[in-house]
Amino acid sequence: MSAPREPDHEHTDNNKDTQSQRFYPMHERDHFWPSGGIPPHREMDRRHGDVRLGQSMAADIEPAGALPDAAALRLAVIETARQTANSSNSSKSDEKVSSGSRTRQRQPWKSSLAGAGAGCVSSVVTCPLDVVKTRLQYQGVLQERFRGVAGYRPYGGTLDTLRRIFVEEGVHGLYRGLAPMLMGYLPTWGIYFAAYEALKRDVPRHCPWASDSAATVHVVSAMGAGATTSVLTNPIWVLKSRFMTQSAFTEYRYKSMWHAVQVIRRTEGLGGFYKGLGSSLLGVTHVAVQFPLYEQLKEWLHVDAQHVDSGRILAASAASKMVASSVTYPHEVIRTRLQNQSARPYKYRGICHAVQLIYREEGVRAFYRGLATNLIRTVPASMMTLLTYELLMQVL
Repeated sequence: MSAPREPDHEHTDNNKDTQSQRFYPMHERDHFWPSGGIPPHREMDRRHGDVRLGQSMAADIEPAGALPDAAALRLAVIETARQTANSSNSSKSDEKVSSGSRTRQRQPWKSSLAGAGAGCVSSVVTCPLDVVKTRLQYQGVLQERFRGVAGYRPYGGTLDTLRRIFVEEGVHGLYRGLAPMLMGYLPTWGIYFAAYEALKRDVPRHCPWASDSAATVHVVSAMGAGATTSVLTNPIWVLKSRFMTQSAFTEYRYKSMWHAVQVIRRTEGLGGFYKGLGSSLLGVTHVAVQFPLYEQLKEWLHVDAQHVDSGRILAASAASKMVASSVTYPHEVIRTRLQNQSARPYKYRGICHAVQLIYREEGVRAFYRGLATNLIRTVPASMMTLLTYELLMQVL
C-alpha cells in the first residue's frame, strides 16, 4: 500500500492564485449566483435606481471578504460620482425652476408696459383718421334722420371728411375723443399683450389638444386676450365713440368725459356703458386673425428675437392688419351704430336686427363704409404699435 501522498502546497498555492485571478474579472452576479440569474431583491433594487443598486451590491459583496481592493475602490468611486451627479442635477433643476418663476413673474409686467406705451403713441398719431372712420360708420343713421333738412350734408369720403372737419371744427375737431382713446388704449393694449403672452405660454400646458399646433396656440391666446380686453374696457370705447361722432346733429352733446359719464349713467343706466359689447366680442375674430398671422409672418421672415429687424416687423404687421381688418370690418360698423344709440326707442334692438335693418335700408356697401379710411388708419397704427411694442420689449 503506497504511502499517502503529501499535499502539494505549491500546486495548492497556484490554484489559489488562479482562483484569485479568475475572481477579479468575474462579475459580482456570476460569483455569488452561479446560475447567472439576477436575484429577486436585485431586480427590485434596479427598479428603484442606480443608487440603491450600488448600496445592495456593496452589502452583498462585503461579507464575502474576498473582494479585491481595486474592485472595492472602483465601486466606491462610482458610488461617490453618482451621488455628486445627482446633487448637481438637483441644484441645476432648482436654479432653472427659480429662474423660470422669476421670468414668468416679470414677463406680464413687461408686456403690459410695452403694450400700453405702444398704444399711446399709435393713438396720438392716428386720431384724426379714427374720427373720420367713426363718422363715416355712423353717417347712415344721421343721413336717414336729416335727409332733406337744411344745413345737413353727408361726408363724401376720407379726404372730404378730413377737410370738412378741419374747416368746420378746427384742429380740435380732428382730435375729438383723444382723451378717452388714450384712456382706452393704455389699459387695452396693456391688458391685451399681458393676457396674450400669458396665454401663449400657459395654453400648451393646460390644453393638450392645442399643444400640437403653434397656430392653434396663437388663435386661442388671441381670442382669450381679445375677449378679456373687450369686457374690461368697453365703457371707455363707448365714450370714445360718442365724442368722435358728436356734432350739432347728434342727440348727445357732452362737455367733458366726466359729464358724459354722469349723463349716460343717469339716462341709460349701467347698461349704457356696455352697448356694443356683443359686437366687440365678435371683434375677437379680428385679433384671432391678425396676431397669429403676425406671428407666422415673423417666422417666415426670420425675425431674430434678439435683434429686431424693423423692416420685417413693419411688413409683417402691415400685412396681418390689412387682412384682418378687411375680413372683420362689418362688426365695427354694427358696434358703432349700437354704441351711439342714446335715446329710446332704439333703432337697433341687437346685432341680428342691426344687420337686417342696415342691409335692407342701405345695402351691403353700408357694412364697409369707412373701410378705406380704416385701412389707411389701422395699417400705420398697427405697424407703429407692434414696432414700438417690440422695441420696448427689448429695452425693458
